[in-house]
Amino acid sequence: MIIRFQPFPADPWSGELARVERGINGLFGEFLGEAAGWQALPRVDVVDRGVEFVVLAELPGLKKEDLKIVVHGGVLKISGERKAPAKVEGSRWVRNEIGTGKFQRSIELPSEVKSGSITASLTNGILRVTLPKAEEARPREISIQ
Repeated sequence: MIIRFQPFPADPWSGELARVERGINGLFGEFLGEAAGWQALPRVDVVDRGVEFVVLAELPGLKKEDLKIVVHGGVLKISGERKAPAKVEGSRWVRNEIGTGKFQRSIELPSEVKSGSITASLTNGILRVTLPKAEEARPREISIQ
């Protein structure tokens, strides 16, 4: 069973907030075009595992050749492009919600990382970037004398 994530507790205002959010998104979509919805993606999770950070990003339908990952100045940048599918001659869109175009997501890292040891993999539309922490950023147990 899939349950939609609701960031606000259920109350009389939550429906109103959703309506306002849809209105704002629609307004910006008119000014920015189809790419407006895609610009908010990819959604990411950042996990601190003590000795490393793990960043997970949703990138359905993309291949590793479509992506670029850069770490510089304490910021992880994930960028790429989702290309529009070829339209069949004589067809017309009934609904067209899948965003296309270029995107970039920047994530400020909470501490320094070992840039030479960073790894990345893309499996089933989830990008996983593992960023080992620099020695000085790792937690240390201090013995009492």
